Amino acid sequence: MWFKNLQLYRITDLSKLNPNQLDAELQKRAFIPAASNERMAAGWIPPGSHAPDIFAYANSGAMLIALKTEEKLLPASVVKEMAEERIADIQDKELRKIGKKEAKEIRERIADELMPRAFSRSHVLRAIIDFEAGWIWVDTASSSKAELLTQLLRETLGSLPTKLVQTQLDPVTAMSTWLEHDAPPNFTLDADCTLKAPGDSGAQVTCRRHDLSSDEVKLHLKSGKMVTQLALSWDDRLSFVLNEKLQIKRLAFLDLLEDKIKDADAEDAAAMYDTTLTLLVQEGRSLVNAVIDALGGELGESAMGSTAVPIAAPPPAAKPAQASVVDVPW
Repeated sequence: MWFKNLQLYRITDLSKLNPNQLDAELQKRAFIPAASNERMAAGWIPPGSHAPDIFAYANSGAMLIALKTEEKLLPASVVKEMAEERIADIQDKELRKIGKKEAKEIRERIADELMPRAFSRSHVLRAIIDFEAGWIWVDTASSSKAELLTQLLRETLGSLPTKLVQTQLDPVTAMSTWLEHDAPPNFTLDADCTLKAPGDSGAQVTCRRHDLSSDEVKLHLKSGKMVTQLALSWDDRLSFVLNEKLQIKRLAFLDLLEDKIKDADAEDAAAMYDTTLTLLVQEGRSLVNAVIDALGGELGESAMGSTAVPIAAPPPAAKPAQASVVDVPW
């Protein structure tokens, strides 16, 4: 299964997004490797290797997209050491003391000089735009990386009306209640959880492969700790960990869905890809709805501002447009 995490964003106005233009817009900002003097580059790539000309891969009323970033690795310790040597050399030769401002300029100059020799690290971040249900799911456990993707998507499209989802029930309070009493309908408690006492320095306990119904675990609730992470299974189909920020982590298909994937034609990469993506979209959509319902529903009015635009068939193969490298502050 590709997605291990779901960072959820509610699309607040679907009329601002046109799925039939998404592929062309992403191609305009396709990924180009960073130049020798650039520290960071980011751009969109085709999410499926078997479909190298499709940047927005349509399936089940949703589209899969992928953002590629490239970061130059330049250890601060190396820059600091070379800067100190150069500063000492200047002070000895010119018999003067280097001030803070000039020392900073020297460090920046050395970093620029070393950049062409720095190693590069690449990362691909995937997201699903669910036009049918009005969601964006980003496959990352990092809030900053999720914000990076949505920021670049907003810049690419010119508009991206989204917000982090909020629920009627606070996830910490709800998960603590589930642990003390019982999981909501169709959910099952698994064997992992994290409990934390109130306050930044509050004591924290992590249970791994533990019977969460035991008195030993529930004693932590009686001592005032609250659940900040809880492992659950849903409908014998998916397992996951829910946390206090309403992030879904460690998402995995259970045997029932794994068997459906195995039934696909293993010799046909495209068929296997489509089967897995279909299950991810449809089951993920149902899971998200079930989690939101278990937390009392979304806070505020209906998030979807208009009826979704139907997704047309994928565009014909086209050569990706050349685009400038996108420099992104990490």
